[in-house]
Amino acid sequence: MRLFLVLFVTVVGLSCANRGRSNIARDLFRTYSQRVYNKEYDLVRSMYHDNAVTVEKGKRAYYGPDAIAKAIKMYHEDLGVSKTLNTNEQFIELSNDFVYYQSDYESELKDQNIRGTYWQIWKKSSDGPWKIIHDEFSIDKDDDN
Repeated sequence: MRLFLVLFVTVVGLSCANRGRSNIARDLFRTYSQRVYNKEYDLVRSMYHDNAVTVEKGKRAYYGPDAIAKAIKMYHEDLGVSKTLNTNEQFIELSNDFVYYQSDYESELKDQNIRGTYWQIWKKSSDGPWKIIHDEFSIDKDDDN
């Protein structure tokens, strides 16, 4: 019985620790999203690691915080996103220093709808803050448009 109790407490403790780190990923992504949709591109830029890469699947890639922030601004200006819904979200602790976010998304634009997948890997910097080291997305247009 004592062994069972020790195992139970250990499993619950690990589960709570992982949940806490999953909350870190959730909080990081929420802050990131708010900054993107509030058009706070300098703050968005500050969330990327110096060697970060953003990839539009099958099309192009952007290297470094400056290029990535400019690309995000360009996408939002060109597409004119009015409403986005993220579904199937996953917030995963990869280790103490890495967390992962993944989702499917659908965006309603003025003249069309787009959908796709989106994911990010965050790394905890040696000086403290979490930074995005890689994110990747796809843009698929709905067949009805």
